[in-house]
Amino acid sequence: MSRNGACELVWAGDSRTFRLGIGELLALQDRLDAGPAEVANRLRSGNWRVQDVQETFRIGLIGAGVDPKKAKALVDEHICAGRILSHVMMAWAIIINALQGDEIDPVGKETADPEAPRTAASARPRSTGTARSSASPRKKSKP
Repeated sequence: MSRNGACELVWAGDSRTFRLGIGELLALQDRLDAGPAEVANRLRSGNWRVQDVQETFRIGLIGAGVDPKKAKALVDEHICAGRILSHVMMAWAIIINALQGDEIDPVGKETADPEAPRTAASARPRSTGTARSSASPRKKSKP
């Protein structure tokens, strides 16, 4: 997963990249006459339409750089009667990834080494309160 709307899934016998950037999300919205969140909700709730599944895959492949004719041929071959249900949750994952992206990807912040592993210390938020040193305890006030 990434912040650019791309994700990798094993589909049609190969590891493939799907990407729904803003342009692809708008194309999906126009094609299905529904916003991406509505399509994701339909896929998750079981109220999906065949086009919700097919178009998510097709446009996701095109967004990742697959030729539109090849993307349509792959969808026509693999998302057909008798094999649609197995693709529903993958279509949902493609859309959700485009809407949410990678949860640990720092938005708007450049890191020194983007490949560096995150540690528990680096993941903890910094305190906004003031710290007191244990070397100088507070004096008790007299009543």
